Amino acid sequence: MSEAYPNQRIYEKCKFKCAYCGIDGSKNFTTFWHANFNVDHIKPISKGGADTDENKVLACRACNLYKGSTDCNSIAEATQVVEKKRAQAEAWYNKHVLQI
Repeated sequence: MSEAYPNQRIYEKCKFKCAYCGIDGSKNFTTFWHANFNVDHIKPISKGGADTDENKVLACRACNLYKGSTDCNSIAEATQVVEKKRAQAEAWYNKHVLQI
C-alpha cells in the first residue's frame, strides 16, 4: 500500500508541526503551503544517522535550511542549532533591513 503523501507517517507523528519552531501546518492550507515542510534527519545520514522514523522529524523549510547538515544527536540539540541561527538571522534583519 502506498502512502497518501510522501512520508505521511512523519507528518502525522509530528502533528503537521515543525519540530524546531512549532509552525502549525494543520491550522490552514496557507500556513501549510508557506511552511513548505521537509522531513529532516535529526542526525544527518551524511554524519552517520539512521534512515529510520525515530531519526526523522518534520521541519519547515526555513528551519531545515538553518539546521542543514549540522551533526545533532537529539531533537533538543537540533532545536538549539536552529534557535541560534534564527537569532543571528534576526539580528542581521534588524540591523540591515529595519536599520535599528
